[in-house]
Amino acid sequence: MSEANQQQWGIIELMGHKVVAGCISKDEMLGKPMLRVDVPSTGQFVEFTQFYGEAAIYCVTFTSEEVARRTAEQCRVNPVNVYVPDLVTREQLEEMQQEYNARIVALRNRLPSGEEITDEEEVDPDL
Repeated sequence: MSEANQQQWGIIELMGHKVVAGCISKDEMLGKPMLRVDVPSTGQFVEFTQFYGEAAIYCVTFTSEEVARRTAEQCRVNPVNVYVPDLVTREQLEEMQQEYNARIVALRNRLPSGEEITDEEEVDPDL
């Protein structure tokens, strides 16, 4: 890609085994040169843009627009992947712990002396 910031379609392989495909250009973000990838819309996601630093890039393969679009469709890269765990209150956590402790005690009381529960044995989930 020349210094003229030209755009080219391609496939980008990133460290961590992630692959994105789209229209590639050189851009600057936070004072650093970055690879800009405009990923086209797919059957699953709308179009989006991502920026990658040189350390994240493993390989860039320039392709036709058709090949890049088909690759983007197959890769199904989610533009935003957010992990938000279900939060519980302290009281709910303590209640769950008491419930599980009661289950453990009930299971131990069912065992004959000196025996242990094996993975093959079925455990009543209501205990």
